Amino acid sequence: MTAAFLRVGPSDASTRLLAFHHAGGSATAYLPFVRGLRDETESLLFELPGRDEGEEALRPADFEDAVERLARDFHAAVDRPCVVFGHSLGGLLAHRLVGTLPEDRRALVRTVVVSASASPRRAADAATMPAAPFVSRTRASVLDDLRRFGGCPPELFEDPELVEHFVDVLGHDLHLADTYTPGGGDHRGVPYEVWYGTEDETTAPDGLSDWADCGPDPVVVRGFPGGHFYLFERPDAGSALRELLHKAAAPHSCASAAAATEGER
Repeated sequence: MTAAFLRVGPSDASTRLLAFHHAGGSATAYLPFVRGLRDETESLLFELPGRDEGEEALRPADFEDAVERLARDFHAAVDRPCVVFGHSLGGLLAHRLVGTLPEDRRALVRTVVVSASASPRRAADAATMPAAPFVSRTRASVLDDLRRFGGCPPELFEDPELVEHFVDVLGHDLHLADTYTPGGGDHRGVPYEVWYGTEDETTAPDGLSDWADCGPDPVVVRGFPGGHFYLFERPDAGSALRELLHKAAAPHSCASAAAATEGER
């Protein structure tokens, strides 16, 4: 089974935003974030399979399986200038997937934004490689994570069945992080930006510079007011994203994209 994604915006747009959600989240989490983007941009909001009840068997077995599920749709989506965005676990997925692109497609990626995400080195160091979800983590510890990271409305915790569902989803997503391996790949020529919330206690600012080890080009590090889900707390990150997409749609970018597409033929 391949990945599912939500489309927002015109399919004939000149640029695309390709976004990957956080652990425990879904593609719909990005809907408020992408509202108000330029008409020249189509957003493809990727979603890991198995989010809904009754689809548990569709969940990826580990991080490598998740990458394989996402890769085909992701490669097909990189057919025009694009910005790739991933938040938390989504940042690791975005980074790995960009590294799997052939050179001509990689040239169409104008910027990769990894948001509130551990660097590949730190993620690999932290991976415990459990055989299955809830082996190295307990349901109680995952519930603590759900509360600690934030992003959930308070009324969610008043519904035991809803809490159980989100603990289950988050636990399986954290299993992907727990089975992370760097995997190599080629990221040459792709600009990176590392975004984080300045009040996010789950992200170590001194570790953000580790992203500089992922490619030959310097990374841009940007801090935004807010916690782990700063994206949805204030408009600052949305404005910064619109700037990146505006640059991606600039005439010189379109010319480069045309040349890359011509090279495919």
